Amino acid sequence: MILFKQKICYLFIFFLLTFLNSLGQDAHFSQFYANPLYLNPAFAGTVNCPRFSVNFRDQWPEIPRNYLLFSGSYDQHVNVLHGGIGAFVSADIIGGGIFQTYNAGVIYNFRVRASNQFNLQFALQANYLASIFNWEKLQFASELIAPYTPNDLPSEYYSSSKSQIDAGVGMVGYTPYLYFGLAVHHLLPIQANFFSKEQTGIILKERVGVKWTAHLGGKITISQKARNEDNYGDLSLYPNIIFMSQKTSHYLHEGFYFKVYPFTIGTWVRHNYKNFDAFIVSCGMEYKLFKIGYSYDFNISELERTGGAHEVSIQFIIPCRDDKIVNAPRKTTRKLSPITCPKF
Repeated sequence: MILFKQKICYLFIFFLLTFLNSLGQDAHFSQFYANPLYLNPAFAGTVNCPRFSVNFRDQWPEIPRNYLLFSGSYDQHVNVLHGGIGAFVSADIIGGGIFQTYNAGVIYNFRVRASNQFNLQFALQANYLASIFNWEKLQFASELIAPYTPNDLPSEYYSSSKSQIDAGVGMVGYTPYLYFGLAVHHLLPIQANFFSKEQTGIILKERVGVKWTAHLGGKITISQKARNEDNYGDLSLYPNIIFMSQKTSHYLHEGFYFKVYPFTIGTWVRHNYKNFDAFIVSCGMEYKLFKIGYSYDFNISELERTGGAHEVSIQFIIPCRDDKIVNAPRKTTRKLSPITCPKF
Protein backbone atom coordinates (compact mmCIF):
# COMPACT_ATOMS: atom_id res chain seq x y z
CA MET A 1 0.00 0.00 0.00
CA ILE A 2 2.91 2.35 0.72
CA LEU A 3 4.29 1.65 -2.75
CA PHE A 4 0.91 2.34 -4.28
CA LYS A 5 0.63 5.67 -2.45
CA GLN A 6 4.06 6.61 -3.77
CA LYS A 7 2.89 5.86 -7.30
CA ILE A 8 -0.13 8.07 -6.79
CA CYS A 9 2.06 10.82 -5.42
CA TYR A 10 4.45 10.64 -8.39
CA LEU A 11 1.54 10.63 -10.78
CA PHE A 12 0.07 13.61 -9.01
CA ILE A 13 3.30 15.59 -9.31
CA PHE A 14 3.56 14.76 -13.03
CA PHE A 15 -0.06 15.68 -13.57
CA LEU A 16 0.40 18.91 -11.62
CA LEU A 17 3.41 20.05 -13.61
CA THR A 18 1.95 19.06 -16.97
CA PHE A 19 -1.67 20.12 -16.73
CA LEU A 20 -2.15 22.43 -13.77
CA ASN A 21 -1.62 25.57 -15.79
CA SER A 22 -4.19 24.38 -18.32
CA LEU A 23 -6.68 23.34 -15.64
CA GLY A 24 -6.43 26.63 -13.80
CA GLN A 25 -6.94 28.76 -16.90
CA ASP A 26 -9.25 28.84 -19.89
CA ALA A 27 -8.25 27.79 -23.37
CA HIS A 28 -8.31 30.59 -25.90
CA PHE A 29 -9.26 31.18 -29.52
CA SER A 30 -7.40 33.51 -31.86
CA GLN A 31 -10.38 34.46 -34.04
CA PHE A 32 -11.93 36.49 -31.25
CA TYR A 33 -14.93 37.98 -33.05
CA ALA A 34 -15.68 34.80 -34.96
CA ASN A 35 -16.52 33.26 -31.58
CA PRO A 36 -18.32 36.22 -29.98
CA LEU A 37 -20.10 34.47 -27.10
CA TYR A 38 -16.83 32.87 -25.97
CA LEU A 39 -15.19 36.31 -25.88
CA ASN A 40 -18.04 38.17 -24.19
CA PRO A 41 -21.60 36.96 -23.42
CA ALA A 42 -22.91 40.46 -24.10
CA PHE A 43 -22.39 39.87 -27.83
CA ALA A 44 -25.51 37.67 -27.85
CA GLY A 45 -28.07 39.22 -30.17
CA THR A 46 -25.87 42.01 -31.48
CA VAL A 47 -26.57 41.09 -35.12
CA ASN A 48 -30.35 40.94 -34.42
CA CYS A 49 -31.11 37.94 -36.65
CA PRO A 50 -30.40 34.33 -35.53
CA ARG A 51 -26.71 33.47 -35.79
CA PHE A 52 -24.88 30.12 -35.66
CA SER A 53 -21.12 29.95 -35.00
CA VAL A 54 -18.83 26.90 -35.10
CA ASN A 55 -15.13 26.98 -34.20
CA PHE A 56 -12.28 24.47 -34.12
CA ARG A 57 -8.71 24.97 -32.89
CA ASP A 58 -5.77 22.56 -33.18
CA GLN A 59 -2.97 23.84 -30.96
CA TRP A 60 0.62 22.56 -31.15
CA PRO A 61 -0.10 19.83 -33.75
CA GLU A 62 3.54 18.66 -33.86
CA ILE A 63 3.43 17.68 -30.20
CA PRO A 64 1.95 14.21 -29.58
CA ARG A 65 -1.40 14.34 -27.78
CA ASN A 66 -1.78 18.05 -28.25
CA TYR A 67 -4.67 20.40 -27.46
CA LEU A 68 -7.95 20.37 -29.37
CA LEU A 69 -10.72 22.89 -28.80
CA PHE A 70 -14.25 22.90 -30.22
CA SER A 71 -17.12 25.33 -29.73
CA GLY A 72 -20.56 26.07 -31.13
CA SER A 73 -23.07 28.79 -30.33
CA TYR A 74 -26.44 30.26 -31.26
CA ASP A 75 -27.76 33.74 -30.50
CA GLN A 76 -30.36 36.26 -31.62
CA HIS A 77 -32.21 39.39 -30.52
CA VAL A 78 -35.75 38.97 -29.16
CA ASN A 79 -37.89 42.09 -29.11
CA VAL A 80 -40.30 40.96 -26.40
CA LEU A 81 -37.34 40.30 -24.08
CA HIS A 82 -35.77 43.69 -24.87
CA GLY A 83 -32.44 41.98 -25.45
CA GLY A 84 -30.60 38.97 -26.78
CA ILE A 85 -30.46 35.28 -25.91
CA GLY A 86 -27.73 32.78 -26.60
CA ALA A 87 -26.63 29.21 -26.01
CA PHE A 88 -23.19 27.67 -26.42
CA VAL A 89 -21.21 24.48 -25.98
CA SER A 90 -17.47 23.86 -25.98
CA ALA A 91 -15.07 20.95 -25.56
CA ASP A 92 -11.42 21.19 -24.52
CA ILE A 93 -9.47 17.98 -25.18
CA ILE A 94 -6.00 17.81 -23.59
CA GLY A 95 -3.34 15.16 -24.10
CA GLY A 96 -5.23 13.05 -26.60
CA GLY A 97 -8.21 12.79 -24.29
CA ILE A 98 -6.42 12.27 -20.97
CA PHE A 99 -8.21 15.33 -19.64
CA GLN A 100 -11.45 16.67 -21.11
CA THR A 101 -13.58 19.65 -20.20
CA TYR A 102 -17.09 20.18 -21.55
CA ASN A 103 -18.97 23.42 -21.11
CA ALA A 104 -22.60 24.27 -21.89
CA GLY A 105 -24.37 27.49 -21.06
CA VAL A 106 -27.15 29.96 -21.71
CA ILE A 107 -27.05 33.76 -21.93
CA TYR A 108 -29.54 36.58 -21.57
CA ASN A 109 -28.68 40.21 -22.11
CA PHE A 110 -30.62 43.44 -21.91
CA ARG A 111 -30.17 46.15 -24.52
CA VAL A 112 -30.28 49.83 -23.59
CA ARG A 113 -30.56 52.38 -26.37
CA ALA A 114 -28.59 55.28 -24.89
CA SER A 115 -28.95 57.45 -28.01
CA ASN A 116 -29.75 57.15 -31.69
CA GLN A 117 -26.28 55.76 -32.41
CA PHE A 118 -25.15 54.35 -29.08
CA ASN A 119 -26.33 51.02 -27.63
CA LEU A 120 -25.37 49.18 -24.45
CA GLN A 121 -25.90 45.49 -23.67
CA PHE A 122 -25.58 43.84 -20.25
CA ALA A 123 -25.42 40.04 -20.07
CA LEU A 124 -25.82 37.25 -17.53
CA GLN A 125 -24.38 33.82 -18.26
CA ALA A 126 -24.95 30.46 -16.56
CA ASN A 127 -22.71 27.44 -17.30
CA TYR A 128 -22.56 23.74 -16.59
CA LEU A 129 -19.01 22.35 -16.54
CA ALA A 130 -18.10 18.67 -16.77
CA SER A 131 -14.50 17.49 -16.42
CA ILE A 132 -13.25 13.97 -17.14
CA PHE A 133 -9.87 12.47 -16.30
CA ASN A 134 -9.19 9.22 -18.21
CA TRP A 135 -6.85 7.08 -16.15
CA GLU A 136 -6.89 4.31 -18.74
CA LYS A 137 -4.95 6.58 -21.11
CA LEU A 138 -2.04 6.85 -18.67
CA GLN A 139 0.81 4.36 -18.47
CA PHE A 140 2.67 3.84 -15.20
CA ALA A 141 6.35 2.91 -15.12
CA SER A 142 5.50 -0.26 -13.22
CA GLU A 143 3.26 -1.38 -16.08
CA LEU A 144 6.35 -1.99 -18.20
CA ILE A 145 7.31 -4.71 -15.71
CA ALA A 146 3.97 -5.98 -14.41
CA PRO A 147 1.09 -4.61 -16.46
CA TYR A 148 -2.20 -3.93 -14.76
CA THR A 149 -5.39 -2.10 -15.66
CA PRO A 150 -6.99 1.01 -14.14
CA ASN A 151 -9.62 -1.29 -12.66
CA ASP A 152 -6.94 -2.53 -10.28
CA LEU A 153 -6.77 0.93 -8.68
CA PRO A 154 -8.93 1.35 -5.56
CA SER A 155 -11.73 3.76 -6.44
CA GLU A 156 -11.30 5.76 -3.23
CA TYR A 157 -7.96 7.04 -4.50
CA TYR A 158 -9.21 8.88 -7.54
CA SER A 159 -12.13 10.61 -9.15
CA SER A 160 -12.63 10.28 -12.89
CA SER A 161 -15.27 12.96 -13.42
CA LYS A 162 -16.53 16.18 -11.91
CA SER A 163 -19.52 18.45 -12.60
CA GLN A 164 -19.84 22.08 -11.50
CA ILE A 165 -21.98 25.17 -12.02
CA ASP A 166 -20.45 28.45 -13.17
CA ALA A 167 -21.59 32.00 -13.94
CA GLY A 168 -20.37 35.08 -15.77
CA VAL A 169 -21.35 38.61 -16.73
CA GLY A 170 -20.57 40.92 -19.63
CA MET A 171 -21.11 44.38 -21.05
CA VAL A 172 -20.79 45.72 -24.59
CA GLY A 173 -21.22 49.26 -25.87
CA TYR A 174 -21.13 50.26 -29.51
CA THR A 175 -21.73 52.96 -32.06
CA PRO A 176 -21.46 52.66 -35.87
CA TYR A 177 -17.71 53.34 -35.56
CA LEU A 178 -16.62 52.24 -32.08
CA TYR A 179 -17.18 49.16 -29.90
CA PHE A 180 -15.90 48.18 -26.47
CA GLY A 181 -16.71 45.70 -23.74
CA LEU A 182 -15.85 43.98 -20.49
CA ALA A 183 -16.51 40.34 -19.51
CA VAL A 184 -15.95 38.47 -16.26
CA HIS A 185 -16.02 34.66 -16.33
CA HIS A 186 -15.91 32.09 -13.48
CA LEU A 187 -17.63 34.14 -10.80
CA LEU A 188 -18.27 30.94 -8.83
CA PRO A 189 -15.40 28.95 -7.25
CA ILE A 190 -14.56 26.23 -9.78
CA GLN A 191 -12.26 23.47 -8.55
CA ALA A 192 -9.61 22.32 -11.02
CA ASN A 193 -8.06 19.38 -9.19
CA PHE A 194 -9.08 15.72 -8.94
CA PHE A 195 -7.03 14.92 -5.85
CA SER A 196 -7.46 15.47 -2.11
CA LYS A 197 -5.08 15.61 0.83
CA GLU A 198 -6.05 12.08 1.88
CA GLN A 199 -5.00 10.73 -1.52
CA THR A 200 -1.68 12.51 -1.88
CA GLY A 201 -0.67 13.91 1.49
CA ILE A 202 -0.53 17.34 -0.17
CA ILE A 203 -3.00 20.14 0.40
CA LEU A 204 -4.23 21.29 -3.01
CA LYS A 205 -6.94 23.86 -3.53
CA GLU A 206 -6.34 24.69 -7.16
CA ARG A 207 -9.21 26.67 -8.66
CA VAL A 208 -9.98 27.98 -12.10
CA GLY A 209 -9.20 31.67 -11.77
CA VAL A 210 -11.62 34.49 -12.45
CA LYS A 211 -11.09 35.59 -16.04
CA TRP A 212 -11.27 39.28 -16.98
CA THR A 213 -11.54 40.33 -20.62
CA ALA A 214 -11.54 43.93 -21.84
CA HIS A 215 -11.72 44.77 -25.53
CA LEU A 216 -11.77 47.94 -27.59
CA GLY A 217 -11.98 48.42 -31.34
CA GLY A 218 -13.27 50.60 -34.10
CA LYS A 219 -14.21 50.73 -37.74
CA ILE A 220 -12.51 53.13 -40.16
CA THR A 221 -14.40 53.32 -43.43
CA ILE A 222 -12.06 53.95 -46.35
CA SER A 223 -14.52 53.43 -49.19
CA GLN A 224 -18.20 52.48 -49.11
CA LYS A 225 -20.67 52.50 -51.98
CA ALA A 226 -23.86 52.47 -49.93
CA ARG A 227 -24.56 53.32 -46.30
CA ASN A 228 -25.47 50.43 -43.95
CA GLU A 229 -24.91 47.91 -46.71
CA ASP A 230 -21.90 45.85 -47.81
CA ASN A 231 -20.98 45.95 -51.48
CA TYR A 232 -18.16 44.37 -53.45
CA GLY A 233 -15.02 46.45 -53.18
CA ASP A 234 -15.92 48.31 -49.96
CA LEU A 235 -12.78 49.06 -47.93
CA SER A 236 -12.67 49.13 -44.11
CA LEU A 237 -10.00 48.96 -41.41
CA TYR A 238 -10.66 47.57 -37.92
CA PRO A 239 -7.96 48.31 -35.29
CA ASN A 240 -8.39 46.32 -32.06
CA ILE A 241 -6.88 45.69 -28.65
CA ILE A 242 -7.90 42.93 -26.22
CA PHE A 243 -6.66 42.42 -22.67
CA MET A 244 -7.14 39.10 -20.84
CA SER A 245 -6.21 38.38 -17.24
CA GLN A 246 -6.65 35.12 -15.35
CA LYS A 247 -4.77 34.27 -12.18
CA THR A 248 -1.09 34.97 -12.88
CA SER A 249 -1.45 35.23 -16.67
CA HIS A 250 -1.99 38.61 -18.27
CA TYR A 251 -2.04 38.91 -22.05
CA LEU A 252 -2.43 41.76 -24.49
CA HIS A 253 -3.62 41.20 -28.07
CA GLU A 254 -3.09 44.03 -30.53
CA GLY A 255 -4.03 43.82 -34.17
CA PHE A 256 -6.22 44.90 -37.01
CA TYR A 257 -8.42 43.55 -39.79
CA PHE A 258 -8.42 44.93 -43.32
CA LYS A 259 -11.61 44.24 -45.24
CA VAL A 260 -12.07 44.38 -48.99
CA TYR A 261 -15.57 42.99 -49.21
CA PRO A 262 -16.10 40.03 -49.39
CA PHE A 263 -12.53 39.25 -48.19
CA THR A 264 -10.88 40.01 -44.86
CA ILE A 265 -7.27 39.64 -43.73
CA GLY A 266 -5.89 40.35 -40.29
CA THR A 267 -2.82 40.24 -38.08
CA TRP A 268 -2.47 40.07 -34.31
CA VAL A 269 0.36 39.85 -31.81
CA ARG A 270 -0.14 38.22 -28.41
CA HIS A 271 2.22 38.96 -25.51
CA ASN A 272 2.44 39.44 -21.77
CA TYR A 273 4.38 42.10 -19.92
CA LYS A 274 7.75 40.42 -20.54
CA ASN A 275 7.63 38.16 -23.58
CA PHE A 276 5.96 37.78 -26.95
CA ASP A 277 3.91 34.60 -27.33
CA ALA A 278 2.50 34.45 -30.86
CA PHE A 279 2.05 36.28 -34.12
CA ILE A 280 -1.37 35.54 -35.62
CA VAL A 281 -2.45 35.86 -39.24
CA SER A 282 -6.02 35.32 -40.39
CA CYS A 283 -8.10 35.45 -43.53
CA GLY A 284 -11.79 35.10 -44.20
CA MET A 285 -14.49 35.37 -46.79
CA GLU A 286 -18.16 36.21 -46.45
CA TYR A 287 -20.98 35.87 -48.93
CA LYS A 288 -24.25 37.44 -47.90
CA LEU A 289 -25.05 35.75 -44.57
CA PHE A 290 -22.32 33.07 -44.65
CA LYS A 291 -18.78 33.56 -43.34
CA ILE A 292 -15.75 31.31 -43.08
CA GLY A 293 -12.35 32.12 -41.59
CA TYR A 294 -8.94 30.57 -41.01
CA SER A 295 -6.06 31.68 -38.79
CA TYR A 296 -2.61 30.41 -37.88
CA ASP A 297 -0.58 31.20 -34.76
CA PHE A 298 3.16 31.48 -35.32
CA ASN A 299 4.82 30.65 -32.05
CA ILE A 300 7.48 33.26 -31.22
CA SER A 301 8.14 32.23 -27.62
CA GLU A 302 10.96 29.99 -26.40
CA LEU A 303 8.74 26.94 -26.87
CA GLU A 304 9.94 25.49 -30.20
CA ARG A 305 8.74 22.86 -32.69
CA THR A 306 5.12 23.00 -31.66
CA GLY A 307 3.56 23.54 -35.08
CA GLY A 308 1.78 26.68 -33.95
CA ALA A 309 -2.00 26.54 -33.99
CA HIS A 310 -4.60 26.15 -36.72
CA GLU A 311 -8.08 27.57 -36.28
CA VAL A 312 -11.19 27.46 -38.46
CA SER A 313 -14.47 29.30 -37.96
CA ILE A 314 -17.86 29.23 -39.69
CA GLN A 315 -20.79 31.60 -39.14
CA PHE A 316 -24.23 31.55 -40.64
CA ILE A 317 -26.98 34.14 -40.09
CA ILE A 318 -30.60 33.27 -40.77
CA PRO A 319 -32.40 36.07 -42.64
CA CYS A 320 -35.13 37.75 -40.60
CA ARG A 321 -37.45 40.75 -40.69
CA ASP A 322 -37.53 41.21 -36.95
CA ASP A 323 -35.26 44.25 -37.01
CA LYS A 324 -37.55 46.86 -35.47
CA ILE A 325 -38.72 47.73 -31.98
CA VAL A 326 -42.24 49.06 -31.57
CA ASN A 327 -41.98 50.64 -28.16
CA ALA A 328 -41.60 54.31 -29.00
CA PRO A 329 -44.48 56.77 -28.34
CA ARG A 330 -47.44 56.56 -30.74
CA LYS A 331 -46.21 53.21 -32.08
CA THR A 332 -43.44 54.73 -34.11
CA THR A 333 -40.70 52.32 -35.02
CA ARG A 334 -37.03 52.50 -34.18
CA LYS A 335 -34.64 50.30 -36.10
CA LEU A 336 -32.05 48.35 -34.15
CA SER A 337 -28.43 48.95 -35.10
CA PRO A 338 -26.33 45.77 -35.26
CA ILE A 339 -22.78 45.95 -34.00
CA THR A 340 -20.15 46.71 -36.66
CA CYS A 341 -17.23 44.77 -35.19
CA PRO A 342 -15.29 42.40 -37.50
CA LYS A 343 -16.54 38.86 -38.06
CA PHE A 344 -13.20 37.01 -37.86
